[in-house]
Amino acid sequence: MNKTSVNHPIKPYMPAIFVPVRDLKQATEWYASLLDRHITPQEDQFEHGIYIFEFEGGMQLILERNNGDKIKPVIMFDADDIHAASAFCDSHPHESRTDVFIDEFVSVFNVNDDTMICRANRPLDLPQQSLHALLRGISRVIVQTDDVPRTVGWYEGLVGKTAGRDPQFEGLRRIEMDKGAHLLIDDGQLRSGSGRGPIAVIATPDLAGALAHVRVKGVKAGDVESRLGTVYFTFEDMDGNVFVVSER
Repeated sequence: MNKTSVNHPIKPYMPAIFVPVRDLKQATEWYASLLDRHITPQEDQFEHGIYIFEFEGGMQLILERNNGDKIKPVIMFDADDIHAASAFCDSHPHESRTDVFIDEFVSVFNVNDDTMICRANRPLDLPQQSLHALLRGISRVIVQTDDVPRTVGWYEGLVGKTAGRDPQFEGLRRIEMDKGAHLLIDDGQLRSGSGRGPIAVIATPDLAGALAHVRVKGVKAGDVESRLGTVYFTFEDMDGNVFVVSER
């Protein structure tokens, strides 16, 4: 494993990915049905316009109400010292960044329109969520790009780790995180039939069973494909966000 320096201010760990949705209530109901979960109230969820679904290993998929200016998924990276991370990002190439915001829950800022740096100030104390037997974990978070070298270099610099070949999706580059999901760089090779690029890979122990489950739920899903050295299918949520499902 390519360990990052202990002094690097941004950890090679992605606790969450924010998924933009038009109608938070409808999207929450859609994902709850897909994952066979009960919807339970979460603190300040409507004030902040989010609802959190937890996956295996603590990875969170956070539905975020799209107010018209948030059309991309946002990847969250972890940091121990938000001010050191902010100072680092001042010198790291970027098109835009926000000021640091601090409340009782988090210290956070955004870089560009698809990256968030966050330090948790206290646990959210979310209600226990049962994991679906076929859709338990997120193995990779996907970045879409038309310029692989530039994108790989940017994220390598952000987390202080070097990319390598992904062992499952042949031909794609991956930055291995110290824990949780890894970062996969896709130049359009995983696009769904609609032409949209996926935002994450969900790992399943039973690909045929997962596809049958997704279709029973009325979800728009493609057929099983064998490409890039692996077997998978894609599906879309009600807002057109695309996910890849592959066997572990």
